[in-house]
Amino acid sequence: MPANDVFGAGELVPAPEHRSWGRKTRIETIMLVGHVGAGLAVKVYEPRLNLGVLLIAALFPDLLLWALVLSGIESLAAPVTIGPPRFFSFFFPYSHGLLASVFWSLLTATLGWLLAPTYLARRLKLAWALALAVFSHFMLDLLVHVPDLPVIGPASPKLGLGLWRHMPVAVLLEVLLAVFGLVIYLRAIPLSRPRAFIVATIVVVTAVLTAVGPYLAGPPPGATVLALSSLATLLVVVLVGFYVEGRVGVAWRKEVAP
Repeated sequence: MPANDVFGAGELVPAPEHRSWGRKTRIETIMLVGHVGAGLAVKVYEPRLNLGVLLIAALFPDLLLWALVLSGIESLAAPVTIGPPRFFSFFFPYSHGLLASVFWSLLTATLGWLLAPTYLARRLKLAWALALAVFSHFMLDLLVHVPDLPVIGPASPKLGLGLWRHMPVAVLLEVLLAVFGLVIYLRAIPLSRPRAFIVATIVVVTAVLTAVGPYLAGPPPGATVLALSSLATLLVVVLVGFYVEGRVGVAWRKEVAP
């Protein structure tokens, strides 16, 4: 693939399904901590939703991406190096495209509306909180990705402001967003000190992974290993979200419609 295709000058071509760029199989992350921060912030907007549910919503496009990479439907191209850091570009119209993101957001809102008890007050707010968490993923990716986010489908124009070309700025922005989400979450949501510490630890760990990943030396792992390791990391983050609040789903018993 020509190098300028990564920057939107040409058509992004899907990478081979199980492409490998080296023999090492270390874990490498892409964008993570910013999406965790978005889930924390939406929790403040709609505290009835479990943090684990909101983290699933905020991370859903990546969960879908790596599942589709494993199935060969979506893929990633060889990493691009700009100085010490590097980043990937993707073929992911079904998980990360603008139209796809709108679809997944509306679908999530619809499911939230339908699954919530009919006597629950402000069901619409709950539904839109889920949609906001899902669509926040596209908005954050729009800032950092080079133009590889399709508007409609594979052949449509690509979006991306390209902060990954200035990796320290991109990492700083993500960390600041995550810190903001963490601060307002801890101020608004009553948690015991041990559970608050766990949430803060998840933010710190994902921030380190996000900051260090682009600078790791040596060849990155193959697509399959990268997908599996990324899925494992995302699932751990989601499970921690469920654990710290000690419940699943929606807390509707304390607030019902008149």
